Amino acid sequence: MFKIINFLLLFTFVQGNIEEKNLLDNLFESYDKTTRPVKNYKDTLIVEMGLGVQTLESFNQMEESLALNIWLRSNWVDENLAWYNSSNVSFLSINPDDIWTPDIELLNAASKPEIYTLKGGLNLYNDGGIMYSKPGIFKYSCSLDLKKFPFDDQKCTMKFGNWIYNNSFVYLKPYDDEDKQVDILSSFSHSEWEIQDVTVIQKNETRECCPGEEFNTLYYSFILKRYPHYYKISMGMTVTLVVVSFIISLMSPDNVSRTGTAVFIPLTILALQLTIASKIPVVGYYTLMDQFFLCCFITSMICSIESGLVYALITTKSPWFFRIVEKFNLVSMKDFEENIKMEELDENIVQEIVEENNSEDGAFENIIKTLETKIDNNELELKRTQSYTEGIRNRKPIKKNIERNIEEGNDFLDNDVYKVINFDDKRLSLTDKERYIDDKLFSFVVNLDNVIRVVLPLVFFSIIIYIFSFEEK
Repeated sequence: MFKIINFLLLFTFVQGNIEEKNLLDNLFESYDKTTRPVKNYKDTLIVEMGLGVQTLESFNQMEESLALNIWLRSNWVDENLAWYNSSNVSFLSINPDDIWTPDIELLNAASKPEIYTLKGGLNLYNDGGIMYSKPGIFKYSCSLDLKKFPFDDQKCTMKFGNWIYNNSFVYLKPYDDEDKQVDILSSFSHSEWEIQDVTVIQKNETRECCPGEEFNTLYYSFILKRYPHYYKISMGMTVTLVVVSFIISLMSPDNVSRTGTAVFIPLTILALQLTIASKIPVVGYYTLMDQFFLCCFITSMICSIESGLVYALITTKSPWFFRIVEKFNLVSMKDFEENIKMEELDENIVQEIVEENNSEDGAFENIIKTLETKIDNNELELKRTQSYTEGIRNRKPIKKNIERNIEEGNDFLDNDVYKVINFDDKRLSLTDKERYIDDKLFSFVVNLDNVIRVVLPLVFFSIIIYIFSFEEK
């Protein structure tokens, strides 16, 4: 019994294979794959086309090229391969090299496609309909618009068309079913890019080779959105470095370590910028990333340069510098002239006090009381000698000093010394006029430094917020 069943099954399979073989022999007995598969030469062969996107293989931004792993699907009717469906054979799987296939090419290809099928094939149905799926990696040119980098979207367009046949012979069009025009796998993913949208447009174009002839061309435009996470980390570190510059600027203006530390921050920012510059092509305009790094670099440079200038202006005690300031009227000398008059007036007041009380009993006590009253009421200012060494050498208790001056008839304040600054301070070598100019410059520079400490961070963070506003949520 089992032998009979096996024989019948084997006979059926053999009969099926023989029927398929006989059908192929009949179909290709007089078939010519070099001619268009139409009965009438004037008929136009319609070819429908669609893409199945598998993965994004690579996006070389330096070369401005994109490689997609896609299945190129096309359908047409070969009238020379139709047969009556009087048997169990409804379709045949045949080799594409054995029949006529449309010469569809990627017109903006950057390299030859990598067709990776080990054994290609297409389906031929009894009505002559053919479904051809050709998987491969297609690399094509994609001009980048990096004005909003790293918050940019890129539009990369694949341009498909017939290489030889114009619309009169082969008319290429997308599938009528929009779901078949572009099919993106749900498992599609990439570390840096995401496909947001795909559009298909068909255009009739003319070519220089064939005046008056139109070629229907299909444009598949992929809108790719960049994941900016990697770049945002670098931007965050750079902003932190600028914040460190602001913190360093809070140090005392006469601290040399403030400048010495701040000068290294722009160099670090420059190194971070170079790591990102190697990932994108050289363009003739400023990207958002360029503006960001320029803002950070310039801000940190302003902090270091301002610190250096402030330190130089505060610590410089050179006479030629004060002469330049006085020559160009950079500091008003009106107050200084009034102070000189007050000092002369103070000396006259002291002399009058001494003369008035010198002949009276208890002159010493009266002079001291009168001087103390004048000083408390800001009617009298004490004057120091120019040389600290001279003052130390002649220093005596103030009461004995005043008594000696009264007895010897000397100027009352000639030897009155009061230590008010450190013995190694450079201001000791300055004249009264130079000290006045130095005080005015110090006050101006410190106020300017305080203004910059407030204004510069406000301007910087306003620009940074503007740059990050281009990131679409």
